[in-house]
Amino acid sequence: MSFTEPIDATGYDFHSWIRFAFDHPVSDNPWYYTEEMYFVCDPENVITFYTRLFQDPQSTLSSYDDAHIEQGLWFIVGSQLNDWLWDDEHPLQLRLDCIAAMPMMFRNFLVEHPLETACFMWWDMLRSFGDDPNASIVGAMIRALEEVLQLPTRHLQMSALHGLGHLKHESKERIIRSLLLANAEIDEEMREYAENAIAGTTL
Repeated sequence: MSFTEPIDATGYDFHSWIRFAFDHPVSDNPWYYTEEMYFVCDPENVITFYTRLFQDPQSTLSSYDDAHIEQGLWFIVGSQLNDWLWDDEHPLQLRLDCIAAMPMMFRNFLVEHPLETACFMWWDMLRSFGDDPNASIVGAMIRALEEVLQLPTRHLQMSALHGLGHLKHESKERIIRSLLLANAEIDEEMREYAENAIAGTTL
C-alpha cells in the first residue's frame, strides 16, 4: 500500500481496528508515519471504538505489553483524537462521550501502567492551538481532568495537572486548589507543578 493506494479500513469492526492500532512492531519511526501504512477510515466509527476502549481497557489491552500500548496510544490520542475532538464536522455528543470515557482509562488501566510518556502527555496531545476552542469540548476536558485529578495516584494527578495547565477555564484554579487543600502531604515538586498549572506555565 502507499499514499496512492491507501489501506481501506472503513469497514473495520472494533476488534479489527484495535489490532490495526496496536499490532505493529515498536519503532522509533512509528508505523503510522510510514507511507506503506497510509490508510483511510471512518472517523466517527473510530471515535466510538475509542470510547469503548476507554470504558473497558483491561479486557481490550491485556494481551499487549507496555511498549505496544505506548505506541498505540500515541497513535490514538496524538495522531487522531487530537484533531477529531476539535472538529465540528463530527457530532458533538460523539466527541463528548469519548472525552467522558477517558477517566475510566486512567482509573482502570493507566493507574497500573504509567507507560513511558503517553500517560503524562495524554492531555497535552489533546490540547487545542486555536484562538477560540470549542467551549463544550474544553468544558468536557475540564470535567474529565477533575475526575483524574481526584484519583489517589501521583502519576495520574501529574498528568491531570499537565493537562489543566494547557487549558483556559474559569474553574481551573478552583479544581487545583481543592486538590492542594485536601492533600497536605503533597510533595514540593508536585505542589510547584500545580502552581505552574494554575498560572498556565507548564511545559
